[in-house]
Amino acid sequence: MVAVGLVVAAVLVLAAGAGQAELRRAGRFDVQRALTAGYLSLGKEKGYQLALSMPNAQVVIFSAVRTERLQDERFSGRYSVYVTRNRGSLERGVVRARFGSLGRVSLRLRPSGPTRRSDPRSGCEGGLLTARRGRFVGHLSFRGEGNYFHVASPKGNGYIAHSPRLRCEQGKAEERPPRSLRAYAAPNFVFSDEQSIALLYASTHSHGRYVGISAMHREESRPGADVQLKIVEPRRGMVTGHGAFLDGPPGTLLTSRPGAHPATATLAPPAPFYGEAAYSEEADAWTGNLGVKIAGLSLPLSGPDFHARLCVVNPLRDKDGCDFFKTEPAFIERPARPGWMLR
Repeated sequence: MVAVGLVVAAVLVLAAGAGQAELRRAGRFDVQRALTAGYLSLGKEKGYQLALSMPNAQVVIFSAVRTERLQDERFSGRYSVYVTRNRGSLERGVVRARFGSLGRVSLRLRPSGPTRRSDPRSGCEGGLLTARRGRFVGHLSFRGEGNYFHVASPKGNGYIAHSPRLRCEQGKAEERPPRSLRAYAAPNFVFSDEQSIALLYASTHSHGRYVGISAMHREESRPGADVQLKIVEPRRGMVTGHGAFLDGPPGTLLTSRPGAHPATATLAPPAPFYGEAAYSEEADAWTGNLGVKIAGLSLPLSGPDFHARLCVVNPLRDKDGCDFFKTEPAFIERPARPGWMLR
């Protein structure tokens, strides 16, 4: 589980990754359009791994990721991503972006060493993939909310990679990049809901801000629950995303038995969360003092503005287990369902 958390954290640093491209059907082949992407490591500060990534020529992402080992080989992590448009020409090695009052970027890649070339991946054919490595020079300043980190200059090495137009076997080309900045600010959930026998999900969507917290217990897993939080909020000229995930100890999630009515649940995860919240099917309420302190923010995670749903099954009777669809809110609340409001 710790290894999984560290791998996911690395994915969050890339915040959508490089190599996504639009598909176009052409007979038995998929046509993958040309793509330029870049990445700059900014080192570590106050436990956060900082990076600037360009998943394509149009988007710039500043990310901060922190993972920690807990007792009994458990782990936790938290992340923040700030997404905006690139005003420079990445093809020419230029990145220019503004992150509101938090910071700005004006950089140019200064290559060092020869350009690296490689063949397309298996199942695709076309020109060679190229990568220019070196140092980004220029101006970079960014101050996290609440001053939980501060970067004043480009510190590390980076690269800009280019993939030409490729022809790929059906299913081999990579997916097209999302158009909305929201999608880049909300990486996929860390924990899968597969084989969950208990799944609690509570969310709210107000004034453009989405907050969603889930807790699940999988069949045959040790006592405890996997907890994950997403916060996505548009701001002027950019979108911010904050989140936390942890492998919670025993007592994190307590639910009524499968088939019990009215169903109940109590969620009390450890830091960066505080307090606890209770769900009552009878009252259709999510109450308590549960909250989170993350990235300079302190937010409540319970109350009348939240919609909560609970699924508890007997694995001997329900082979499919729980999933997010079984906890899906009513139709009028669907914007609070994972994924829906990001489309």
